[in-house]
Amino acid sequence: MASRLLLLFVLSRTLAADQIGIYFFARSFAETFAVLASFRLGSPLLRRVAADPAQAATHFAPLLGFRVVSTPIYLVCVTLVAVALKGEIWGVIVIVAVAVLLENISYPFSSVFLALGKVEYGVVIGVAAQTLFLTILLIGLWWAPSLGVLLTANLLRCLCLTGAAALVTQRWLFPLRIGWDTSLLKEGIPFMLLAGLAVLRDKADTLLLGALGTYDTVGHYQLALRAVNATLFVPGAVGTAFFAQLAARGLDGENRRALAAGGGFIALLGLSATAVVTFAAPQLSRFLYGSMGAAVAPLLHALAWLFPLSFLHFFLSSALQALRQETKTLWALAIGTSVSLATNCVLIPHYGAYGAICAQLLSAITQLAVLAWYLSGLLLGPKPRAALTA
Repeated sequence: MASRLLLLFVLSRTLAADQIGIYFFARSFAETFAVLASFRLGSPLLRRVAADPAQAATHFAPLLGFRVVSTPIYLVCVTLVAVALKGEIWGVIVIVAVAVLLENISYPFSSVFLALGKVEYGVVIGVAAQTLFLTILLIGLWWAPSLGVLLTANLLRCLCLTGAAALVTQRWLFPLRIGWDTSLLKEGIPFMLLAGLAVLRDKADTLLLGALGTYDTVGHYQLALRAVNATLFVPGAVGTAFFAQLAARGLDGENRRALAAGGGFIALLGLSATAVVTFAAPQLSRFLYGSMGAAVAPLLHALAWLFPLSFLHFFLSSALQALRQETKTLWALAIGTSVSLATNCVLIPHYGAYGAICAQLLSAITQLAVLAWYLSGLLLGPKPRAALTA
């Protein structure tokens, strides 16, 4: 969280709003195609390696095989679409796409570290890469503030993440090799669909703002939205301490009580954040964004209710996945994405960034309602079969 807020603090004081907007538009553009690059196989890989650690190398090999196929497809698709639709910034989009590709390649390594009980490897690599990124960025922006410095620093960060993860795996865990296993791909289909829908829900607003408005608007909107998203580590941290137990034992009596208590605690934290931002948005914006604070403060104020909605959505979605209920999570996400796309298309042409914020809130409310309905059915009914056999 601290490093993400520091990034916003630095960018808002060294780059113009339109340059910030171009960067975040390029990220959203490149990440829209990211499922082509990653196949989102980290979760099924984690399950396989955790169940059979001795065969970790065998389970990991197909991911490298998939990457050999997916990497050129991803880069060609991004480049062609960028040249066709955004010719004036296609070079920026391609550079960002390479960074997104490298970052996505690092994710399966993190899943392996987690499955093998080597979480510290991922933590050290992540901290080192982020430290390198911030160091290069701060020095570069102090020396010659430009969008090129940001692009270079981010590309080096992603290269460090992937390179270090591969080196650590090869040196201390198991030899890397290329393989192929279509069963892993089939097992990952629900996660691929989840990722694809999540991308459509989360990137449509920025892409529409960039297509229909100005990059200044994108920059201000993203500065406000990313301050909210930086706090999502909170439900993630709470979930990490609980969801392994939930996956192992299902909804027994103790886990039911813990789930209710955890949801209440998450909701309280989210409402507390809403209260702080509601009453102190101008002061927070002035501190975080400097001279841009006046333009960002109204947007941050309007986003205040996204804190409890996002916190609870993240918590309940993770709980359902821990219970092997990915299909229910997928349906909730599909419904939320449909609402997001429809409301963004209707509201952004007329209300700009505020229309995007309304779409965010309506989508979050809809998705949270569906998740709560699914989970209440599990809590009031018998234990799920998957949880009993986990």
